[in-house]
Amino acid sequence: MIPHLTTATERQRAVAHWLACAAPVPRLAFNDWKKDGLALLPAGVLFAVVPVPAAEVHAAARTDQRWQVDRYLSRVLGGPVFCYDSYDAYFALVPAGTARHWNLSDVPCLGRGQAVAVPRPGLTREDGTRAFWSVQMDSPALLCQPDLVAHLILAGRRRGATCG
Repeated sequence: MIPHLTTATERQRAVAHWLACAAPVPRLAFNDWKKDGLALLPAGVLFAVVPVPAAEVHAAARTDQRWQVDRYLSRVLGGPVFCYDSYDAYFALVPAGTARHWNLSDVPCLGRGQAVAVPRPGLTREDGTRAFWSVQMDSPALLCQPDLVAHLILAGRRRGATCG
């Protein structure tokens, strides 16, 4: 018997379906991704989002070279992170209930009642779009661990304070 291998395209399709299920009408998310590359999805349904200031990410990574930052985020968070072309923050996807227990009062965790413009799965920096994945979501529901995101923020603050 030949084992079935899941292709990157199949994984991206599965991730897109999972993310779209957060929307009241998933079909509209697909339409928005097709038209604009972004879909406005409610946070707190399947995932929450922590916007991590770019200055703290760069300080923690000890670089502002974008491809090196992406590799660093992949290594330390192990979950999906997207960015907008303004590069002022990186957005880590964490479990839906994280906002109820988030301990960093000066960094929001976007949960129930808030919406986030999420890039179409598969978009990368090289696609030249206004929003893209710095770290791709490898599989549905495979998210960043909130404690690792908090640790990244605190590490960036410590390193930023010692360099500034």
